[in-house]
Order: sequence, then C-alpha cells, then structure tokens
Amino acid sequence: MRVRAAWGIAMLSVAGPLSSGPAAAQDASFGCKVLLCSAAASPGWPSIAYCVPVMHTLFRILAKGGSWPNCPEGRTSGLGYEPYQACPAGQIPVQSADEAGAAPVETPEGNLCADLAKPQQDCATDGRCRVRYPTSARAARAEPYFVDITTANGVQRFRFSLQGY
Repeated sequence: MRVRAAWGIAMLSVAGPLSSGPAAAQDASFGCKVLLCSAAASPGWPSIAYCVPVMHTLFRILAKGGSWPNCPEGRTSGLGYEPYQACPAGQIPVQSADEAGAAPVETPEGNLCADLAKPQQDCATDGRCRVRYPTSARAARAEPYFVDITTANGVQRFRFSLQGY
C-alpha cells in the first residue's frame, strides 16, 4: 500500500502542479511517464500495470531509432550501450588484434578479457616467437542499453534490452 501511495504522489507531482486542479497520472507527458516507470525500483516497472504499456511503447520507439523522451521535471543522460559485462578482477577489456602475432588492443568496448600481467611465449618450429596473453570471451549483457536517471537520492542506472521490439 505504501508503494501505491508513493507512486500516486510521484505521478501527481510530475503530472502537474496541485494548484491547477486534480491531476491524474494519465495527464503526464509521455517522457514523464517513462521517467517515473523506469525509476520505479520496488516493485520495478514490470510489476506496475500502468507502466507496462508505457515501457513497451518506449522500447518500440527506441528499437526503431527514436530517442529517449524528455521530461522537464527530471534529468536523464543520453541513451548508452554497453554490450559486455565487466572483465574479472585483474583483467582488462581488449579487442583481438587484426594481424597474427600482434598484441590485443586495450579498449573499453573489447569483446575479450585479457590478463596482460601473464605474457606467454609462443614459439614456432622455425624458432620465431611471439608473446601471447591469456584471453577469454567477455560475457554479454542481457540488458545492454541504459539511461542514467538523476533523482533526489542520486544517480540510478536503468538498464534494458530492445530484443524482441
């Protein structure tokens, strides 16, 4: 019941000033509805019946190349994309080198994790050697897209997937 009361107060504050008469959540702009639904934490937006169609509409818009909607009463970052999970401790993200024998290239968007502290010699039968580093594939994120939402409690990252939209 507390969550519903807090949700109603939040929707009224975004929907419009109380002095202009009664306001309903439906009167809020689409951007403000999205902001409130995406900021919902406990329960999250999938558990709030009002939010389900709002968020599905948002995801369809974004999947077609649209942008995150604006809400004048809230602050959000631009749409971000991080396709991979962080590398394990002691490893860094790298992209495999294009030419054989070249060291992997360190990049935040790399598809591999490498331990550059453990170089290994790889020698061919002709005596030529090259240095290799242990690498492993980076785990993909189930929800690679994100928006940072600034609230009174700080910045909250809202992650989501557009798969299926």
